[in-house]
Amino acid sequence: MKKITLAAVMALATLGASAQVTISGKYSIWGDSTTTGGTRTGTMVTDPTSNIAIGVREDLGGGLSARAVVETTIGTTNTVDGTSNTQFGDRQSTVGLASKFGSVDVGRNVHSQFLAITNNDAFGTLYGSIAGDVHNLRGLRFSNGAFFATNFGPVNATYDRSNNGAGVEDVTSASLSVALGGINAVVANHVNATGTEKSTVVGANARLGKTAVFYSHSDNHSATAGETKKGDLIGASQAFGAYTAKVSYGRTNTEVRAYNVGVDYALSKRTAVGVAYRNVDVAGSAQDIKQVGVGLTHRF
Repeated sequence: MKKITLAAVMALATLGASAQVTISGKYSIWGDSTTTGGTRTGTMVTDPTSNIAIGVREDLGGGLSARAVVETTIGTTNTVDGTSNTQFGDRQSTVGLASKFGSVDVGRNVHSQFLAITNNDAFGTLYGSIAGDVHNLRGLRFSNGAFFATNFGPVNATYDRSNNGAGVEDVTSASLSVALGGINAVVANHVNATGTEKSTVVGANARLGKTAVFYSHSDNHSATAGETKKGDLIGASQAFGAYTAKVSYGRTNTEVRAYNVGVDYALSKRTAVGVAYRNVDVAGSAQDIKQVGVGLTHRF
């Protein structure tokens, strides 16, 4: 990963002199109260998607462009107690080429199976989401990866592959999606080199005016023979002026039942406050979860 990050940084420096450079990001922090199995903890929580990103794009002519991105997590503990949970480019560090027919990037980035879940979750796998309780997110990102994408009108296809060193299995993830008449549908998979760990996700969402509905199903096989987890997640969001209400419900064949509700209020196009409640019931376990939070998010 360090080699890939260095390559992306060098590309940023090289392209920056003659290309368009952008700096963007998000900071989202929540006052959180979580009760797990009867034990309550209260703390400030930074949403894991809080980040600062530097991007560069250069027009190479003929519809071809070069690009590089270095995106780094913003964490609350980095300068508070002397510890660090962030490394430069820990979220994304890629360099690649793109055209109207598709793109290829190499480095570190989220994989297709995780994106299929995120895009079909009313909470977008952000604070308060139950997607990780219902589905296996499979680690979110590939390091030392190659990421391919192509599109044919409303049809999009992706293929991702990690290329790890000795002792670490390579992993692939792929997706096929279609967007027609306000309905978006996707099927994605994630599998390790030996085929002992794999997941398939089917998802869809539809938007009509200020209303959106979401659904996703996952079929997850572990390395333990015969061990399979299946999950279903359904949700909806509704905008009322500056307010957006969200709700979702999920369950698995392993007797996990979960639901969440939330409301966001947009103070501006870039700044919002939100409240969220998450409830996870694990049958036969004392580790049920009740989580409530109030947060502030700013995008720049």
